Amino acid sequence: MARTHHTAEAKQEQALGLVNELWESEVLPHLPTKLTEQAQQLKAYQRQRAVANAYDLLRAILGYVLGGFSTRQWGAWAVIIGLADISDRAWSKRLQKSGAWLLWLFGELTVIETGAAELWGPTPGRVLLIDASTLKQVGGSGDDWRLHTAYELMAGCLAQVVVTDQGQGEKLDHFELERGDIVVSDGGYGYRSSVAAVKKKQAEGVFRFYPDTFPLQDQCGQPLDLWPLLRQTKGARMWERQAYCLHNKQSYAVRVIACKLPPEQAGLARKRAEKRAQKKGRSVSLNSLVMAGWLLLITTLEATAWPAQDILRLYRARWQIELLFKRMKQMLNMHHIHCKRPDSVQATIRALLVAWVLQDQQAAQLRALLQRLLPSALSETMALPGARPVSSWSICKLCLQTLRQQVLGQWSMARLRACLPRLQRFLTSNRRQRGHQETDVRCWLERRSLNQSQPLQMAA
Repeated sequence: MARTHHTAEAKQEQALGLVNELWESEVLPHLPTKLTEQAQQLKAYQRQRAVANAYDLLRAILGYVLGGFSTRQWGAWAVIIGLADISDRAWSKRLQKSGAWLLWLFGELTVIETGAAELWGPTPGRVLLIDASTLKQVGGSGDDWRLHTAYELMAGCLAQVVVTDQGQGEKLDHFELERGDIVVSDGGYGYRSSVAAVKKKQAEGVFRFYPDTFPLQDQCGQPLDLWPLLRQTKGARMWERQAYCLHNKQSYAVRVIACKLPPEQAGLARKRAEKRAQKKGRSVSLNSLVMAGWLLLITTLEATAWPAQDILRLYRARWQIELLFKRMKQMLNMHHIHCKRPDSVQATIRALLVAWVLQDQQAAQLRALLQRLLPSALSETMALPGARPVSSWSICKLCLQTLRQQVLGQWSMARLRACLPRLQRFLTSNRRQRGHQETDVRCWLERRSLNQSQPLQMAA
């Protein structure tokens, strides 16, 4: 009997080894060495109880966000893979205390991966696409939380992310800029304060702007009205002019670039302008209708190095951050956060960001391997007919699925049966005053069937 008992234990240990093998061999080596130290300093992991170490705590939190679990399903999964046998409430408390630690971890992981640097080669400065996206929490309005994001275009990865509530607007103060950076943003950042922010950091900027919220001056300090200038273009599709803007009593030299939109896009822009005016209870002005037909950009980049056509092409690349938001929300189910407490929401969002950065590391390695296999996929020849460029969407999807397998693991039905005694609290409903219809109906049908069979047995 003892021999059989030891054999069963050995098989169970072997099964657990298979469950944890991918996590230990493929994820742990890429985590910072100070993970445990920071978990203790930031009070995410203070005492060794049911959770053995900080690495197991991280895996548990990643499993929660990647698996799409409820807290009860989270607890059951942790038992099956051998992480810890604690209640769903205990897991929730650990999540609430992990926000600062996960933020530190995200900052450590957002260093540009070696694979990405080798892929694109050295560049004089970063091209940062900056924008914000909204997230909804349980019972929220849809604009409960905001992701202020800087996406590094050349490396193809997140550079910085700041999570705030809906009270924090779009501004460059959320980000740490470096000398030589080029910031590309839409109209939400098209203010004189943004120009001052990039010049203060010795960086450069390209912003979409609207004349009503971005007053301009000529070289003599007089107000510059773009309305008559655009009317005098007489069919020109692009127009450029040197101008100045004043912020906190300091003048900044900028270039104004205007590009006429195609008729279809201009028509849609005018309809949006009419709807905005209608909501405010007024009619749209002729000035607004004319301005809606133009894409207006402001930039601090020098004309000798960056002609107007290049500025326009650089701004159009801003769409890549919109695609990033779409990939993140769809692949991570990030658009709706299933928490209510602010600390739980913050920790959940940061855990999702950590998962995304870990996926980014794997994606960078795949891109580097694809460059060796298909050199034309990442070179100038991709513009030729018949070229097959690398799909960022497909790479992200594949790498994220790989990360899910590494974190969640696999288990057999035998493992599930062995854990069943410890899973009872996660698989049974809470105590309730009213009945449980499914159980009540089944009991009723069993009694009814039994009562009908008894007369037949007595008659026989």
